[in-house]
Amino acid sequence: MSPAAGAPLRLAVAFLAATLFVLPFSSSVALRNSFMALAAASVLYALATKGLPAPRLPPRRVLVPMLAWGAWCIASLAWSIEPAYSRGELRPELLYPFAAFLLFFVVTTDARALDRWAWVLSAGLATLALLAIAQAAGPGEWNPKRWHGDIGSFATHVVLALPLVAWAFVRAPSEARLLRAALAAAALLTLVVTAWNDNRIAWIALAGMTLLAALLAGLASSPARRKRLALATVVALAAFAALFALSIQNRTEMLAGTEREAEAQMRHDPRLAIWRFAARSVADSPWVGHGFGRGILRREFRAGSVPGVDNPLYTHGHNTVLNVALQGGLVGLALFAWMVGAVVREMAAGLREAPPRRYVAALGLVLVAGFAVRNMTDDFLVRHNALLAWALAGAVLGALRPTSARTPG
Repeated sequence: MSPAAGAPLRLAVAFLAATLFVLPFSSSVALRNSFMALAAASVLYALATKGLPAPRLPPRRVLVPMLAWGAWCIASLAWSIEPAYSRGELRPELLYPFAAFLLFFVVTTDARALDRWAWVLSAGLATLALLAIAQAAGPGEWNPKRWHGDIGSFATHVVLALPLVAWAFVRAPSEARLLRAALAAAALLTLVVTAWNDNRIAWIALAGMTLLAALLAGLASSPARRKRLALATVVALAAFAALFALSIQNRTEMLAGTEREAEAQMRHDPRLAIWRFAARSVADSPWVGHGFGRGILRREFRAGSVPGVDNPLYTHGHNTVLNVALQGGLVGLALFAWMVGAVVREMAAGLREAPPRRYVAALGLVLVAGFAVRNMTDDFLVRHNALLAWALAGAVLGALRPTSARTPG
């Protein structure tokens, strides 16, 4: 491919890098959507001028279930209890994430291409952490809504982006001590800011990701390296356990004397009531659901999920699986499971290959596992977190693409 032919793809890479960097910042929706649109235009121009080498589309075994799930979401407009709401959710929750998946798949061709996304996300995390610390050092406390959407979205972003910081650290040349020190500092500052969060499940997700990464790395390691890896894993798990305990203590102190404390003491964790209400709501329309959109039953949840409590946060099932079933019924849940299973299967197949492709596959599985754990007690398959999750899935599968155009997809 000539330099001129590759210029549109280089532009697409630059626009997508900008998208990743601004993604976690508040009030960046219009900016990141513009960057994605420019990236898409660059890719389409490359395609029109034959500057796009094959293969560039995901394999059919991934694309077909994605299209099936998307078609079911669109079809739900026909039976949605609130068609206007469902229609408004299709663009940010279906079109943009799928577009991100395809764009990052197209421009990520190998592990080296994955490195640049790791560096961009590392820079974004470092910037967020520095802004949070600067805010906390001034009058008042850190308010995640100033620079980031909210506490839950910040913790989810950390769960998805922090493994890329570790990836960049491992992939950095051993002699690049300054770069490695900067990455380590970014990770440490991010953990400090995350510890300020009223969030507990993030530590469980990070611990699970660490354990899975260690197990996958240990499969192909020498006995001596396996011992060092086991020791580092134990230290990391102990640190996450301590941070989890600290988060519980901080939450208890924060809720002391408030209505939320009384609510928690009276009903234990309100999620239990929310999940029971969500299960009953699924049973009301078990096959096709109530219509696309996480908040399709938001009024019903606020009125009846936790009796006697009208909390603005109680607008959905607080679990991705439950929310998918609420929106699309058991048929939609089966299609969603097919789609996620297809992505995981592609990643797992890469574990049989030689490094660095095996490491790319391990990274992808770690990201999926962490995101799944994070969404057990809430649902962040929405907005910027969904965009990031699908972008990284596309990048990982792009880096694992067949090495030959003649290789079956």
